[in-house]
Amino acid sequence: MSTVRLFQSLIPLAIIPIAFTATDLLALEQVNTTEACLIDALRTAEPETTVEAIRAQCTEQVSPTQASATAATDKQLTPMQNRIADEHENYDHPFAITAFKPNYLIATYSKDPNPSTLNSGGGNNLLDNEEAQFQISIKAPVWRNMFGSNNDIMAAYTSVSWWQIRNDRISSAFRETNYEPELYFSHRGGPSLFGGTVAGFNIGINHQSNGRSQLLSRSWDRIMGRLYLDFNSVAVELRAWYRLPEDDEDDNNPNMYRYYGAGDIRVAYAPNKNTFTAMFRPGTQKNGLELTWSYPMTKSLRVYAQYWNGYGESLLDYDARIQRIGIGVSLNDYIQR
Repeated sequence: MSTVRLFQSLIPLAIIPIAFTATDLLALEQVNTTEACLIDALRTAEPETTVEAIRAQCTEQVSPTQASATAATDKQLTPMQNRIADEHENYDHPFAITAFKPNYLIATYSKDPNPSTLNSGGGNNLLDNEEAQFQISIKAPVWRNMFGSNNDIMAAYTSVSWWQIRNDRISSAFRETNYEPELYFSHRGGPSLFGGTVAGFNIGINHQSNGRSQLLSRSWDRIMGRLYLDFNSVAVELRAWYRLPEDDEDDNNPNMYRYYGAGDIRVAYAPNKNTFTAMFRPGTQKNGLELTWSYPMTKSLRVYAQYWNGYGESLLDYDARIQRIGIGVSLNDYIQR
């Protein structure tokens, strides 16, 4: 089975939208303003006034307005500021869905699939190295601008699936899916910190599980906080969590901190139209690393590549080292220009 065949079975086509840019609209406005000035000046000018004099007069009148508008247009938001502005514009549209984490579909290759993810006893021999991986992640405001300030109550949902899409031996089964709903308090803005600006922070309750039973069941509940820092083309997300304790007889994964630790850090860099991200998660004994890259193919679709190395890629694989690489498409990234 070739990765090319897998990739061909996954990648959809997209329609390229066409839109005016702010520069196009500014140029059109400038032409209309200049024409109006010329017509008015010709109607009221003295007979001896030359066309060159009228044109110079109108140019002098229009230029200050044009310069001011151009300066406002050229003042670009940082990628993080742009994301926050787009999200809050989305909240006003009842039929718009706001992305939380990247939404993507990729064809992946893993050298050593974890045999314990099957309950059939067939182990590694039944698993393909190639599989599809996709993530769906959305959020919505529950209460906006609490008490007239930059505070929101948000609800979010993320699911990640690993799909043995070409594996007829196990009926093209979903090998693993992680479900992650959360409810959190969010604040926008903040002071300068570490040479950057606090773009916002949130804190809330996070549940994550794989919906399996008995020996393959994995779940935990956490109090989770996030801090977002803005350094122009670089954005940093710091996450920290505390696992809510469970009774010993109900705890399916008592050693999660060894592999997941108590937090992680993600750095996103958006030069030109590229977006590069690096996430490092230090466990108390083992670590996990994720690297991604994306680039726009159309206004609403990006080529997306991902590399994972370490522990904790999924709940079922949390105590197994996985090395995986994949490429496909995404609808969005953490930050983007």
